[in-house]
Amino acid sequence: MKTITISVDDDAYGYCQRNAEAAGISVEEWVGARLSGLIPKPISDAEAERGRKQWEEIQARIDARAEARGDNLRTARKLTRDELHDRNALR
Repeated sequence: MKTITISVDDDAYGYCQRNAEAAGISVEEWVGARLSGLIPKPISDAEAERGRKQWEEIQARIDARAEARGDNLRTARKLTRDELHDRNALR
């Protein structure tokens, strides 16, 4: 564990102090917990797989809508510059 020193104005310190007291911890512990909460948590393989499947479902719906309109838009391939900027194809 590392120690850091910061300077804050009186209003910010008062805010931290009130919240720390309400939580029954020190200001240092409260600020540390808040800072730790800013660090993104790693996701599991299962969560990553769920995200991939959701993205595939979204791509399939986009492709189906485009095909129903007769558009040549497909999410599985890279779009050309003109396709990328064709707003009507994405609606």
